[in-house]
Amino acid sequence: DEAGRLGLVDQVVEAGRDRDEALALAARIAGNSPVGLRAAKRALRLGVGLELRAGLEVEDAAWRATAFSGDRAEGVAAFNEKRRPAWPGE
Repeated sequence: DEAGRLGLVDQVVEAGRDRDEALALAARIAGNSPVGLRAAKRALRLGVGLELRAGLEVEDAAWRATAFSGDRAEGVAAFNEKRRPAWPGE
């Protein structure tokens, strides 16, 4: 409860439900663009401990990798057509 009040956690779940909730969250995350997920994970991994300017460069590179990908085009098309995306992963 204290971690929630301090803003250190995004969600507090009932005791014994942590594994189920974590798996549900993982499934939601895994349903997103593979290119976007890889870029985000890479940015997090490379950006730890960097000065602001260098961290922003890492973030920008991750954004560019995603913004000009086939996954982005598919995401936009799926949104416009009101359907689930079929991520090409490229």
